[in-house]
Amino acid sequence: MNSQIPTPKSQQDSPPIPPKGGAVPPCRGQRGFTLIELLVVICIIGILVALTTVGIVKALDSARSSSTQSVLDSISGALAQYAQRWGDYPPTSLQDLGASNLNDKNNGVESLVACMASDLKGGILLKLEDRLSNVDEDSAGKNITHWYFGDNQLREWTDDFGNVLIYMHHKDFAKPRANMSLYKFSKDTEEQKTAPEQNPATKTYSNPDKFQLRSVGKDGKPGTSDDLRASY
Repeated sequence: MNSQIPTPKSQQDSPPIPPKGGAVPPCRGQRGFTLIELLVVICIIGILVALTTVGIVKALDSARSSSTQSVLDSISGALAQYAQRWGDYPPTSLQDLGASNLNDKNNGVESLVACMASDLKGGILLKLEDRLSNVDEDSAGKNITHWYFGDNQLREWTDDFGNVLIYMHHKDFAKPRANMSLYKFSKDTEEQKTAPEQNPATKTYSNPDKFQLRSVGKDGKPGTSDDLRASY
């Protein structure tokens, strides 16, 4: 006969009695992270964040370049319409149209904007008002092309990186005057000299019978690998 006395149900359901002092012994196998493990996790997170940031920056730069290229091509198309109306492309300097009080910076793109903003002979060809700037803060003596702005400021168009575009008429490729080659691309940069682009192999000018229109790209320097050009 089994003489073992069964345990009452009330005792079966009751929790184990903790040891004296009230402390509950830790479960076996549980432990916290070591300092080395925490440092490894932090390093991995840092690397992932850096890679993600680089990817985002490259994607944004690519988007800005694509948008700038689209704008350059739009201007190029409008220039073709301008040549049909006026028989030629805008001059590299408004001085050729009789303007006065010009400084020696950004004259090409200022002439481009002033001519495209004229409301004569069929009206304004292109506005691009969200890209207008006046980096060198100059004005003409009078509204020489009858532009629509309502003042005499000489405005420029900028690319998606905030840099002023470069424009030059083909007749000035070989011997541009000094005031056609100096550009201040943004308010935070120094003046830089530019030159019409040539094919290094043939020494011939790009788009030799029309014009050159380009962006200096993200680095803000003319003649580097990130320059963008209008499709001619």
